[in-house]
Amino acid sequence: MSKRPSLGGVLLILTTVILLVLIGYTRINPGTPKSVYIVYLEGKKIGLVESKDNLYDLIDKEQENIKKDFKVEKVYPPETLETIEYTTYSNKLSTPEEIYNIIENKSTFTIKGYTVTIKPEEGEPIYINILNKDHLAPALKEAVSAFLAKDELEAYLKDNQIEVTDTGKTIENVYFEEKITIKETYLNVNDPIIKTQSDLTQYLLFGTLEPQAEYIVKEGDTVVSVAERNSLSNEELLIANPKLSTVNSLLSEGQVLNIGLINPLFTIVEESEVIEDVNMAYDTVTETDNTRYASESYVKQKGIKGVMRNTEKVIRKNGEITTLFISDKKSISEPVSEIVVKGTKPSHSFSNLPPAASSTDWGWPTISPYVITSFYGWRWGRLHGGIDISGSGFGSPIFSATEGTVVTVFRGCADRGYYGSSCGGGFGNYVEILTPDNWIIYYAHMRSDIRVAVGATVSKGTKIGTMGDSGSSTGTHLHFEIRDQSGNKLNPCRTAFAC
Repeated sequence: MSKRPSLGGVLLILTTVILLVLIGYTRINPGTPKSVYIVYLEGKKIGLVESKDNLYDLIDKEQENIKKDFKVEKVYPPETLETIEYTTYSNKLSTPEEIYNIIENKSTFTIKGYTVTIKPEEGEPIYINILNKDHLAPALKEAVSAFLAKDELEAYLKDNQIEVTDTGKTIENVYFEEKITIKETYLNVNDPIIKTQSDLTQYLLFGTLEPQAEYIVKEGDTVVSVAERNSLSNEELLIANPKLSTVNSLLSEGQVLNIGLINPLFTIVEESEVIEDVNMAYDTVTETDNTRYASESYVKQKGIKGVMRNTEKVIRKNGEITTLFISDKKSISEPVSEIVVKGTKPSHSFSNLPPAASSTDWGWPTISPYVITSFYGWRWGRLHGGIDISGSGFGSPIFSATEGTVVTVFRGCADRGYYGSSCGGGFGNYVEILTPDNWIIYYAHMRSDIRVAVGATVSKGTKIGTMGDSGSSTGTHLHFEIRDQSGNKLNPCRTAFAC
């Protein structure tokens, strides 16, 4: 006969079963699932946090120096920080302070700002980080005024330009050659960030915020003399010093001038119609007198410049003429040749008379009308060793300015080149002519249809080719250059012509 279990035994068995069930349930279901955030820095997991907002608030709170430096109200996580919401049963969470310390040691924080993109048609875009989007428009306008007079720009923008009745200029269009955009973004505080409008203007003009070279004005200095002494054109010195309005601006002893070379990050294009009176150079004619010594000469008839009223369609890029087309012309006065009489009678070997002057007769190398678009002098830190003559038109004739012998002909370039081309050493298709005085005359940027050969003798007025745009060129023109026996570049407007 079996024994019935006692009440105590039953209770013990039930208690044991319940404990085993509870233990098993705990192992299978360790707790309530939690929503947390996995934190990644530069693609690598650095921990879990309960609240991303608490982490972001801590970052903002701890970066007071950044706020003071950039004058901003809030600091943000690094660009490479990412938080992803995640559900887990784990209790292994990091504190915001622990994650913050990792971030501070491995990366940099960000602030809200703007990235300006200047994108040319060709080449790499330029990126500029700024704090205030409202700085861009006035900074661009101020930078543009370095190349285009403020009053002219204002009149164009307000559509109240004065109608030209005699001579003057009418602006037809002004635009940037590059595409300029601005986008709000987060800026890495270790990257260059431009804080002020004036700094942005400087950066747009010079391509840097580094201090520019300076010159302290001395007694007797003028805008022209300071520019020449520092290998700048007058225009470049004026651009770098906006307070100087013209080349006639007075300088005071001790005044500090900026003599840094500009390097604009943009290209402002101005299309205009210009009506102007242009001086036409006179020819020089030599007559001989056998009653005078060879070392003697005098001016029998003084040359007089002519005046031509041109109507021109002009395109300027950053103030420099790149295209000029003369649509109409009117002669105001014709030039009068200068006549120089030179002796031919042999001098005594012990004569104290001065040496003979140059026997060269000069004639203008292009047809009229024309415009000298760039004179001899400093430009962008380099000596522009001749004059650029435009307006006669692509394919118009080029004449030898004097008699001589052709010593070089180069015709291996396309008739139209581009700025920076090295074809023909930058001269494109060109001719060199040796004068009787052993000067070399260069005729550059011609078309390839050159009509003379090496060794040929030419006279003043001989057609040697046609005007082109070859080599390193920004538009149709003739570069006319004179070099002496030592290779020194001479100013054609003082040596050959009264420009």
